[in-house]
Amino acid sequence: MKEAQDILYGALRKWRLLKSTEPLLVALALGGSAYLLLSSFWVAVLAFLISLSVGLWFVRPWKFTLAQICSRVDETIPTMEHSTGLILENENQLPLLSKIQRARASETLKNHQRDIRIEHALVPTAGVSLFVVLLAWLIHASGVFQLDRNTKNIPEADVVTFQPLDSTDLEILPPKIRSQEIRISYPNYTQKLDTYTTQMNLRVLEGSRISWNIVFDQSVNGVQLQMGADSLQMDGTKDSFSKSLVADYANFYAIKFEDSLGNSYVSDLFALETYKDEPPVIEMEGLPQFSPFDFEGPQKLAFTTQLKDDFGLADVAIIATVSKGSGESVKFREERLDFDTKLSLGTKRQDFSKTLNLRELKMEPGDELYFYVEAIDNKQPRPNISRTETFFSVIKDTVTNQFAVEGTLGADLMPDYFRSQRQLIIDTEKLIAEKPVIETKEFNFRSNELGFDQKALRIKYGEFMGDESEGGPVVVTEVEAATEDPLAEYTHDHDGSNEHNLVAEEHEDHDHEDHGNEDDAEDPLEAYVHNHEDPEASTLFAQSLKSKLKQAMAEMWDAELYLRLFQPEKSLPYQYKALKLIQEIKNSARIYVHRIGFDPPPIKEDKRLTGDLKEIGNYSKNETLEKEDEYENMRKAVARLEVLLDSDSKITKTDQDLFNKAGNELARKAIEEPGKYLETLQTVKWLSESENIDTQQMKNALQGLYRALPKKQVLPNSSGCYQNELNNLFIESLNVE
Repeated sequence: MKEAQDILYGALRKWRLLKSTEPLLVALALGGSAYLLLSSFWVAVLAFLISLSVGLWFVRPWKFTLAQICSRVDETIPTMEHSTGLILENENQLPLLSKIQRARASETLKNHQRDIRIEHALVPTAGVSLFVVLLAWLIHASGVFQLDRNTKNIPEADVVTFQPLDSTDLEILPPKIRSQEIRISYPNYTQKLDTYTTQMNLRVLEGSRISWNIVFDQSVNGVQLQMGADSLQMDGTKDSFSKSLVADYANFYAIKFEDSLGNSYVSDLFALETYKDEPPVIEMEGLPQFSPFDFEGPQKLAFTTQLKDDFGLADVAIIATVSKGSGESVKFREERLDFDTKLSLGTKRQDFSKTLNLRELKMEPGDELYFYVEAIDNKQPRPNISRTETFFSVIKDTVTNQFAVEGTLGADLMPDYFRSQRQLIIDTEKLIAEKPVIETKEFNFRSNELGFDQKALRIKYGEFMGDESEGGPVVVTEVEAATEDPLAEYTHDHDGSNEHNLVAEEHEDHDHEDHGNEDDAEDPLEAYVHNHEDPEASTLFAQSLKSKLKQAMAEMWDAELYLRLFQPEKSLPYQYKALKLIQEIKNSARIYVHRIGFDPPPIKEDKRLTGDLKEIGNYSKNETLEKEDEYENMRKAVARLEVLLDSDSKITKTDQDLFNKAGNELARKAIEEPGKYLETLQTVKWLSESENIDTQQMKNALQGLYRALPKKQVLPNSSGCYQNELNNLFIESLNVE
């Protein structure tokens, strides 16, 4: 029984789906036709949504019920004996006869479920929809619909005027443009609607497709679109013509055609300007160029970024590089980080925020972070990419400071084992953190080991102070010499046995009673030798650093004491004090060498200040540089126009070729300043194509070419005459001109 009920429910779902497909097909057909006829994506979407909503409301597939399905089954399957409705009834509420009939109907439905026929009009609807789409495509291909949309009254400023190129005067009315339309289709990524205009001077986005549709009031033989030096044949017959191309760069164009009698006409020049898709603009707020952080403090860097683009953003990210180590062992790790704010694809302006946690980047003291923000727009096929300047962040290393020397070269000669105090602090902090989870025996063992490491480090520093024993500084005590040495028989007296070979000691006349002055006599070699008998003088550091190093060693003593007593918490303050003092010592103990520069040769004293230049020669080089003239044809055209104006000669084919080349050279400047040179370029264009040119047009072309030609650079030269006020007065008095 359950299977029979599922058959009925499936038939209901199928019926609703088929009835919903009918308005969907109609909506697709209307939306596609709107796009083909109007060439507007949003208009097509609007037509699709409206037609789909109206169709669904008219059909109302959600109104179909199981009762209607049962009636349809009873009509299409006679063996059901109009008992399909019993399948949906509750068996406990039916009498015995109805139960028997219900079971028979269920079995019959299972055997004839393929015979169920649902009423729908899907096939006719699909056929009509396909016909509508094909009809719209034919209208779109013929271009009739677009031309019908044109305004019959072209604005006066947009009217295209033509000039005949043949000298023969004809008593006929030349063809004119009855309707004109230019369709600008922007690239798909811009999401801009197609625009239509009757103005021939265009300024479009680079990569846009431009379609010209022109209708004449008479039949013409052919129409050409002269784009720069190229002539493109327009498609069409009789009076309607069209042409489409992609604008990749700025240019000039004109329309040329022949009437039914073979006479040629050309229009004025029109400017085709293109502008580029600008890259995204990134503005950073609240972020300094360099951000240092302490190791113990918070290591978070928060900032906001504002992004803008003319046609929409496609992606934005933070490109971060973490630098570890120094010198040849430096390592870099690059990561691509996302902002905390999610990017809305296609948005033209959006604010982003980010909080960089240096701990999450696994940075340690001394590590550096370099990052910048990169934004990509949705331009196709090659997007524009913008990036900010690089920002720096560093975690201060309490042991090693990176220094820079201006004007000299610096050398850091401190040994590497100065860094171990920092490791002792890290291990001590780790031991304190793990105290609750480890046994007391292990805790005491590790604390004692740290105390031993602290002792080893202190001994190393003691060597720099002149200590030669592990027990601390050398204590010098004066003991009276014994009269007899008990070890004299077992040792060699190197100093005493060689007394007869020593040089006699010279004594100066002085007061022998003052013995104290002899001890205080200054030793001339004291500044150049190490007195190892005196620990205070045997240090490798300057006198100003001795006190700091002594204090650091004292702090190490206290740190070691508490580590030996299994109290690392009390040892930490002393370790930090020792670390700070060591850092100050290291920053002070730097050795600088002189900058390596130019070492001039020695001067010969016998030649100095003599003024002898016999052995000194002057360097001279003669070279002729030929620069290609970018306006050679324009200069030739100026010369030829002057000849034509002075004589009654006519423009020949050679002259037209010359004017055509001169126009191409002038077009380079006209693209940059169309308002200044466009009129001259138009006149030169007519000279290159027409035989019927009057004198005024040639004069205008000559003046324009003179203004366009760059001025020659005046070279310095010597004047052949000398004039002053006295000479001028003398000449005037003689009446000599």
